[in-house]
Amino acid sequence: MELSDIEKKILEDQLRAEYICINKYKLYTEQATDPQIKNVFNLVYEQEVNHANSLKSLLEKGGFNPPTPAF
Repeated sequence: MELSDIEKKILEDQLRAEYICINKYKLYTEQATDPQIKNVFNLVYEQEVNHANSLKSLLEKGGFNPPTPAF
């Protein structure tokens, strides 16, 4: 798959946004005291990790090195 420069930039920006969400939901999961709320935050955290992995895969298939998380 060949990505244009703008597609690469968009995917990288979105991946960085996913990393921010991953950090937030991980923190929310750790801070939640109600088991049901903790479970919801953890499920969203796992979805965000999957989103980030999908974006990284697209960038790698396009021949680019994806940005790394800052956590």
